[in-house]
Amino acid sequence: MRHLFVIRHGHYAGRDLSDRGREQISHIAEDMKAIIGEMHNGHYLLSSTAPRAEQTAEIIAQAFGLEAFDKDERLWTGGGYISPEEVEAIDGMIAPHKDKHDIVTISTHYEVVGSYPSHIAKTLFGRDEYIRRPEKGEGVHLDLEAKTYQMLPRR
Repeated sequence: MRHLFVIRHGHYAGRDLSDRGREQISHIAEDMKAIIGEMHNGHYLLSSTAPRAEQTAEIIAQAFGLEAFDKDERLWTGGGYISPEEVEAIDGMIAPHKDKHDIVTISTHYEVVGSYPSHIAKTLFGRDEYIRRPEKGEGVHLDLEAKTYQMLPRR
């Protein structure tokens, strides 16, 4: 794995992405493709089971030509807080894919996007720093080779 994207679902109405939310994620998918370029070896996409997160993953999957993606209910805690054990569980979810794919993308919610990127910065980059929590329709790109991160969409 060279690139990790942690994406917060777009704006939504009811259970589904709104038109604005679909547009937000389309822009993020364009940014992701611009960052990655054409040459990469596989993309693993993992989504929360919430409809808005699945719809976010569908837009990203379509942009990258992926036929399917995995879903895990543990990416949707519904509480705004994620425990250290839940953070480690996410490590476990993506561990089998780290050596198989250059890109791993997680489509998720407030609590995961607020904690997981900072966890990666600490454990893989060796830096204990706060990474701003993305708003709806935003995300974080972590470049695991350069040990850098950037917010998406790029402005």
